[in-house]
Amino acid sequence: MPVYKYKAIDETGRTVQGILDAESPKGATDKLKRQGVFLSSLSEVRQGKARSFNFFRGVKISELAITTRQFSTLISAGLPLEASLTALSEQTEDARLGEILTQVKDRVSEGSSLANALNEHRSVFSDLYINIVRAGEASGTLDIVLLRLADFLEKQAALSSKVKSALIYPIFMFFIGGGVLFFTMTYVIPRIAKIFEDSQKALPVMTVILIKVSGFFSNNILLILILLPVLFFLAYRFNQTARGRMFFDRLSLKLPVFGKINSMVVISRFTRTLGTLLASGIPLLDALKIGEAVLDNRVYSKTLEEVRSNVREGTSLAKPLRDSGVFPPLVTRMIAVGEQTGEMEEMLTKVADIYDQQVETMVSTLTSLLEPVMILIIGAVMGFIVFAVLLPIFNLTSTIG
Repeated sequence: MPVYKYKAIDETGRTVQGILDAESPKGATDKLKRQGVFLSSLSEVRQGKARSFNFFRGVKISELAITTRQFSTLISAGLPLEASLTALSEQTEDARLGEILTQVKDRVSEGSSLANALNEHRSVFSDLYINIVRAGEASGTLDIVLLRLADFLEKQAALSSKVKSALIYPIFMFFIGGGVLFFTMTYVIPRIAKIFEDSQKALPVMTVILIKVSGFFSNNILLILILLPVLFFLAYRFNQTARGRMFFDRLSLKLPVFGKINSMVVISRFTRTLGTLLASGIPLLDALKIGEAVLDNRVYSKTLEEVRSNVREGTSLAKPLRDSGVFPPLVTRMIAVGEQTGEMEEMLTKVADIYDQQVETMVSTLTSLLEPVMILIIGAVMGFIVFAVLLPIFNLTSTIG
């Protein structure tokens, strides 16, 4: 549906502007008339030109967190819902989010609830977001639950940002080192090997090994360049199946060091999600079902299905979590204490904070160790190549002497 940018004059004579979606310019004009404003100018917004261009047409979690906090502030200040949505759509710098907020505002103006309007844009608003907003509307505490949502999204964005920023340098070093090594083995070494072959001298074992490896890469470079994308595509297709997703998720939890980090990230996300949902008035069974959906790991999602089934039958939450063998004792014990004291939400938030801190510490430690290890490995490989090349040259020079 086309999106239009407009300028108009409201009933008080004040100039207002914003964006809205409509089937045609006439439809946009009719919508504004129903809102009680008089149109002065109208222009269609082309994708990517109204605000900053976003190639993937997605919404960053950090941008959604900022908008949600601003939404909470506007509601708590007494601004009507439609006016708040209008202000947010005009203020955000994300083109995609601005268009969506305009469409949400139009649905609300037509009589829809905020949660139902958000439900039409599930690519941006998760089940957790929608259900918390629905609970806030039902209880009349929309500003409070939006504030909780903003805190939740900011925590998730901060954790994701720390993990990504910590791994940028090692990944950069891996690709640069791999690229240099591939170029050396497929371009430089074959030309040096031709010189050694022309000399018709016996070569050291190191040099022979280097030439054999280089010959394999240079002779099969086309096959390698074709095979690697094919393997990645097959792995991607396998990951789209239920069996493949379970295989890769299980593998990601068993990797040395990285498996533990991945497990702690999943547990942190689960406990923070569950705590936020319960604090917003969502029943435990519904909160567990939403928690299954937001976890990006089938091993934990499958476990939560069984936990939810046990809780439905009257079991406490801590017991099936402990029996699953997936959740550490710290998590199950703190949840058990929360159930006994009636402070489940606070305990879940504390668990999430603990695991966030552990993830940050482990990632920082891993990064500080990976950098010298990768430099050492790259240096050792390049040293082997240099030594294997220079050794026959020294032998040839001594023979000539």
